[in-house]
Amino acid sequence: MIRRARTLLPAVALLAAAAVPTATAATANLGSHGNQGNQGHHGCRSSFDRAVHTYVDSTHKRDAKRFASVLHPDVTAIFADGEVMYGKKRTMAFIEPFFESTGWTQTFDELTREVQGCKSGFVLFDSVFTPAAGADPIYFVIGVTFTYENGRWLAVHNQDGDGPSYTSTPTAVTR
Repeated sequence: MIRRARTLLPAVALLAAAAVPTATAATANLGSHGNQGNQGHHGCRSSFDRAVHTYVDSTHKRDAKRFASVLHPDVTAIFADGEVMYGKKRTMAFIEPFFESTGWTQTFDELTREVQGCKSGFVLFDSVFTPAAGADPIYFVIGVTFTYENGRWLAVHNQDGDGPSYTSTPTAVTR
């Protein structure tokens, strides 16, 4: 079970250019709370969208350095089996060798996106992870919570759960 869970975290991806959320699935609730700085709500929403894109695209491209750039130092990652990784250093110790592997495929179908001003944001994906060609796919959901800190959106919590949340036809990202 732990091996299965470990293969799922990056799916979050630890989050694919082709998986960039579509406008039909995305929603935003731009509240009036949070540290807006000079960006205002629209700027925060745009920079949140870029952070989510970086998270997913860096997974797609297996770019560990870029992926690390959107992780909070205190990030917590929870696998579907309950295994927990605390901190950016531990998370990257898992991600770096995982990204070196080239046999897996991952899909991301965005279910929801929520942004609270320049304070917090959340994205939920339906995902299918296939560990190798011909292997049985693993269905799960991935939730990623971001916090806005010092002018940047950083993933502070990543959680995988058994899924899919509903029947969907996600777009496959093949390596």
